[in-house]
Amino acid sequence: MKIAILGGTGNIGRGFALRWGQMHDVVIGSRNSEKAITVAEEYTRILNERGFDSKIEGMDNRSAAAVADVIIIAIRYDQVPSVIELITPVLKDQVVVSVVVPMGKDRCYIQPDPTVNGNITIDASKSEYNADYFCYTTPAAGSAAAEIEALLPSDIEVVSAFHNVPAKKLADLDIELDYDIAVCGNCMHSKKIVFGLVNDISNMRPLDIGPLETSGMVESLTPLVINIAIRNKMHDVGIRFV
Repeated sequence: MKIAILGGTGNIGRGFALRWGQMHDVVIGSRNSEKAITVAEEYTRILNERGFDSKIEGMDNRSAAAVADVIIIAIRYDQVPSVIELITPVLKDQVVVSVVVPMGKDRCYIQPDPTVNGNITIDASKSEYNADYFCYTTPAAGSAAAEIEALLPSDIEVVSAFHNVPAKKLADLDIELDYDIAVCGNCMHSKKIVFGLVNDISNMRPLDIGPLETSGMVESLTPLVINIAIRNKMHDVGIRFV
């Protein structure tokens, strides 16, 4: 299977390339083809040094999409319209997988605990009691995946998956992962292909969440786990259903 990772030079793209590059043909897509080639050579070297006979290619996003069986959309939400417009003319029967999460940063006031300071008067106006947090910015279509589906030709199958995998751990081949991957989509043919890609990564489990309409619930878990990690001084939080 040939997998094009659009946004493959980013953090999550690196992990996908290093994991799937061990058994599939992987193409790194980027707006800058020279950057894609350089990064692809780096990924190839890493896998070759570990004994894998891999050859990862680098191309611009449109060229990468044209040669792929599966296209992973691993870009920022604000880049979605321009990238989809770019690749649409070269689409045939590829399965498109959205990893996109529309989210932003906001601020809130956290009421301090007066018992911590005994009789000391707390100045509630101090900025130290303000806290940054990430929030899900719901698209008009309900999710990024639904928005991508609306922008694509009607015969292209779209699946939503891999939103809650910690990028650093995915890219660290010395780490055995232990996460569940929520998969949303309206076609069992394309969902089964994604199930296979999940199973290709050792100790990852695909879970069928339902139709693409459920993607908004899954996408919104990403800012949730980031907030959990930040507020509780945890690292690379993922999800496992038990």
